[in-house]
This record gives sequence, structure tokens and C-alpha cells, in this order.
Amino acid sequence: MRVPTQPAILLVDDHHGVREAMVQLLEENGMTICGQASSVEEAVALLDTQRPDLVLVDLLPDDAGLKLVADLNSRGIPVVVCSSRQNPEYARRALDAGARAYVAKGDAARTLPRILKDVLEGWVLISPRAAE
Repeated sequence: MRVPTQPAILLVDDHHGVREAMVQLLEENGMTICGQASSVEEAVALLDTQRPDLVLVDLLPDDAGLKLVADLNSRGIPVVVCSSRQNPEYARRALDAGARAYVAKGDAARTLPRILKDVLEGWVLISPRAAE
């Protein structure tokens, strides 16, 4: 699988500050942010105009992120879940819904750019902290 030179990433997280930090981290690592959403509804609306190479999703309140993961998976769009929830049950549920990776937010600064590139190459991954 060929990884785009500058992958287009859609960010979905209900915390503005987290999205801004992710934008900075990913752009510093050669990725393009094609959109940001704070809810499932906003993310789905963006898909009408954007075709991201990958979507980075938080689990969101009421596990709405898991429903979005399943929807994106059915559209053939790779999804990485980045969450502060470190219970292995959440990682399992995200992977069952179709996520290609589960990353603990505490690991994001150190591992996220590499994980996104690996997922775009076809890998399925779980960060060490989430795997614990």
C-alpha cells in the first residue's frame, strides 16, 4: 500500500485544545489537516466535501466515536482512535468497530505520527499504554 506524501487527516475530538495540539503535531510531521470536527455530525458533514486518507477519532461522550468508527470503516476510510480511556475494553471495542489503531492520548506526542504512517501502510496497531 502506498502512503500519500502528505496524508490528509480529519480530526474528530470534542476538545478544541486537543485538536489544536494534534494539528501542530501532525503538520510538523508532514501531514495535512483536511478538517476538524467536535462531533459525529460535524465529521459526517465534512465527509460530503473532504476525502481524508485517514480519520483520527476520540471516543467522544457516550461512546459516539465508536459509532463513527464503524461508519467510517464501512466507507473504507482508515480510522485511528486516540483516547484518554486506557481500559483495554475500549481498545477492543474500537478495534471491533473497525479502527486500525488505538493510541492512548498520553502516548500521542511520542508515537502518533509514526502510527498514522504505519496504519496508512496497512498495519493494525495498539500503543503500549493502551495495550497494558
